[in-house]
Amino acid sequence: MFQSEVFAVAFALLAAGAVILTLNVLLLGGHIIFFQSLSLLGYCLFPLDVGALICMMEGNVILKMIVVSVTLAWSSWAAYPFMSSAVNPSRKALALYPVFLMYVSVGFLIIAID
Repeated sequence: MFQSEVFAVAFALLAAGAVILTLNVLLLGGHIIFFQSLSLLGYCLFPLDVGALICMMEGNVILKMIVVSVTLAWSSWAAYPFMSSAVNPSRKALALYPVFLMYVSVGFLIIAID
């Protein structure tokens, strides 16, 4: 796979995922500004970006899995206060679960791509 195709897939995944996650919070009755949500979800991806850089330097799959696990937890922890405060406490899990799934899919991309 060429680098431009990898970039296109990753960019499309993240852009579509952030839009869908923002719409999910709005449909759950959350009070959120659309572009603020897109921006904060992107900022919460920073730990996974650092993990991707580390994984590019080291080809060991076990190390990649450890790095991705740690950075996935960090990204999810960073998104938690923002997403949970935007919705009703009884719907918190419905807003947070899709965020975690998007970050997991990014983590799989980091592990899978050499």
